[in-house]
Amino acid sequence: MKKWLAILALALPVACLTPAHAQDYNTAVSVNIGADMGFSFKHFVGEHGAFEAQFGYNIPCDGVMLSAVYQYHVPLAQGFNFYAGGGLNIGALHLGRPHENADFAIGIDPTIGFEYKFNTAPIALAVDYKPNINFTVHSQWSVAEFKVRYTF
Repeated sequence: MKKWLAILALALPVACLTPAHAQDYNTAVSVNIGADMGFSFKHFVGEHGAFEAQFGYNIPCDGVMLSAVYQYHVPLAQGFNFYAGGGLNIGALHLGRPHENADFAIGIDPTIGFEYKFNTAPIALAVDYKPNINFTVHSQWSVAEFKVRYTF
C-alpha cells in the first residue's frame, strides 16, 4: 500500500504541470498475465470512460471467467492514467475436480489500475487489481494482472 501511495505522491505534481488527455487511443486488445490468464478488449465511449471485456483462465480456482467492467480514467501525466470502476463476472470454477461438477460463479468486479500508453508505438502497459466478489462460490481478493495492449 505504501508503494502505491508513493507512486501517487510522485505522479500528482507532474499531472498538475503537464497537459494530459485521458484518452490516448480508442480501442485496444490485450494479453493479460496474472490470476486470470487471457485476453481482453477495451473501447473508450467518451473522453474518460471505457468498457473492457475480458475472458481468461482463472489459475487459482481452475476455471474460466468472463467479465465486463466500466472504467473511469483520470490523467496523471502525458500517456499515464489512473482508472477505477467496476462491473460483473460470470464463469465456471473448479473444473478439474474429479467426480464432481464445476461450480457456477457470478459476481461483481471492482477495478483500479494504472496504464501507460507509449507515445511512439501502438502499445500500452497496464496493471490492475480486480477482485472477484462472487455471490455463489468463494470470492477471490488477490486478483492482480499485468496487461500488454495493442492500441488502435
